[in-house]
Amino acid sequence: MCEAIVYLTDNGQEKKIMQDVVLMQPEGDAWLLVTLLGEQKLVRGTIEKLDFLKHTV
Repeated sequence: MCEAIVYLTDNGQEKKIMQDVVLMQPEGDAWLLVTLLGEQKLVRGTIEKLDFLKHTV
């Protein structure tokens, strides 16, 4: 499968905020994250890095 894990970086610290993410959709100044099971979360911020080998954002 190709799900991703999304991390939020705050003051140099990475915190996992969602896993099994299959959709990231821009919503103004935020991102809508949706998991394989349909769970949704709206996160404000910018994308710092996408790592397709590690399946991380």
